[in-house]
Amino acid sequence: MPDKPNYVSPSTIKSLWQEYRVFADRLELDTHYGLISVPFEQVEMIELRESDVGGLLKGDLQLRNFRPAFKLDWANFLEHIVIDKSEGVFRRILLTPDDPPAFKRCLDDALAAFHGNPRD
Repeated sequence: MPDKPNYVSPSTIKSLWQEYRVFADRLELDTHYGLISVPFEQVEMIELRESDVGGLLKGDLQLRNFRPAFKLDWANFLEHIVIDKSEGVFRRILLTPDDPPAFKRCLDDALAAFHGNPRD
């Protein structure tokens, strides 16, 4: 029996018709490039960020801790999620789920439970 996702961000214009799912042990990104699975043991950091364009207009160049990123959708123009990984060709992935704050909360909760530190 396949496991059920904790959160599904449906394909919308914001995500360029790609779907993102949070499971108890991984993140799945159903993209135009194929299914990308990010096991939780590879996740180093997750951050909610404003639009890169909005940041630039305010003078924030976001050069601190710069890493080349694999951008799946409209992340430059909308509030988005940044995921840093410890392994793989792409170590930073940017994506725009349907509700970035809710997606991040669910992902944070799933990661905490996975690592044995459930959040209240």
